[in-house]
Amino acid sequence: MTATPVSGVPPHSPQGPDPLAPGMLVATRYRLLGRFAGPHWVQWWHAHDTELCRDVALSLIDSAQVRATDTRPDPVARFCRNTTGTSFSHEGRIAQVYDIAAVGDRIAVVAEWTPGWRVADVARTVPRPLDAARTVRHLAAATADAHHFGARLSLDHPNRVRISREGLAVLAFPATLADGTAADDVAGLGALLYALLLGTWPLSSSGETRAAGLPPAGRRGDGSVVPPHRVRPAIPRRLSDVAMNALARRPGMVTAQAVVDALDRILADARARTASAFASTTKRARPASVNRPPRPNAPLPALSGALALIVALGAAGWAAGATFTASDAPPAAVADSMLSQIAPVPDPFQTPLTPSSAAVYSPLRFPDNGATASLAVDANPATSWATDRYPQQLSATKRGVGLIVSFPEPVDLRTVWIDSPTPGTTVEIRTAPVAWANIERTQVIGAATLGDGVTEIVARTPTPTRRVLIWISGLSGGESGFQSRLSEIGFLGSGA
Repeated sequence: MTATPVSGVPPHSPQGPDPLAPGMLVATRYRLLGRFAGPHWVQWWHAHDTELCRDVALSLIDSAQVRATDTRPDPVARFCRNTTGTSFSHEGRIAQVYDIAAVGDRIAVVAEWTPGWRVADVARTVPRPLDAARTVRHLAAATADAHHFGARLSLDHPNRVRISREGLAVLAFPATLADGTAADDVAGLGALLYALLLGTWPLSSSGETRAAGLPPAGRRGDGSVVPPHRVRPAIPRRLSDVAMNALARRPGMVTAQAVVDALDRILADARARTASAFASTTKRARPASVNRPPRPNAPLPALSGALALIVALGAAGWAAGATFTASDAPPAAVADSMLSQIAPVPDPFQTPLTPSSAAVYSPLRFPDNGATASLAVDANPATSWATDRYPQQLSATKRGVGLIVSFPEPVDLRTVWIDSPTPGTTVEIRTAPVAWANIERTQVIGAATLGDGVTEIVARTPTPTRRVLIWISGLSGGESGFQSRLSEIGFLGSGA
């Protein structure tokens, strides 16, 4: 059986006979799609369950390793209990174990598959330090929850963890050996953060990791790991200290919850700065009339029924004329565009809403520049996310591409503003019931053609949601092809 590449990762091709070749049970039910490098005593596979028609994460563990780390009676049974015990409460950051069984001289652990990327794939893009912190934070929270109930995760190797499409770290290949401790998991969280900051692996106990795409971390003369901020001065010292203190299990950073608390403080400070930046940018972008607060208890302007009807019909007629002459969109999309043209002006007392993550939504192909999606919501207009460059405009088969932006809690969304250097891009603002909902299940709440700079799009009605899809249905054209770039996306409204 030949493995094929998965997510850009070449399959592992061992030289000579493989001591952990899949047994008959695995070979008859699971189709192996790609293998990921790991320690000598385990194989990690992306596989397809042919009976249940779903992709899975398959771990094949040498039972001799299990017995070597646990000399008590029934070590295999205890390994199975410990591994399945990680799935009871995982906040979506620990893959659920579907099945586990001893097969000859190996143990097969079947878990849910995590679509996304290896740690090395993401680290190679040199993510922003705060993005690295967000990536690790939720796995740290799931680890703290597991520790509370006595479970251990064995965060000992970079390929045991995958980065989901939402940009969050997930324990993708659960398998808990008896010698794993809570302190080792804390060090593993520090190692994961270190790897995302610098693209090197600081732990020495997990064996060779170069095959996983991460070379060993640099060390000082005394053997200690070089702190991240010493290698990349742009990395905040506080974040560098979190990684180093977790790695060294220093006082104040000996539990997974301490890692969560430290990252939360760093991210909270960043959110405060982001909110200030959003407010400042939005204030500059708004029309002067919107910036004037209403007088207390002022009555609404009087407007006769006839005048209101004339204004409404005039606005609708202008919108319909402009839309039908400039677009070949289907009638539903035309109606959506018309409604967005006559939406009310923004409420001047809206507050900035800070998203927790952004991911590329591209149903028909690999995500366009998926690793840089967060640059569109990082409160830094100097950075941006861009679509791929296409030789022609989007077609009926490739209807669009966009960004799914998530919020930590439901928000009452009223206005979206987009800063873009590619005028002519047509966008729709859609709410999504789930992160990867089919486009037909999303709801359009606004649309616009972007100008050069900041464009505001007002929601037709305040819409409580946790996910917003910025859907690009038309790319900006140029001499070298069609491509759109979003420098910054801001959201205004209130908590739902």
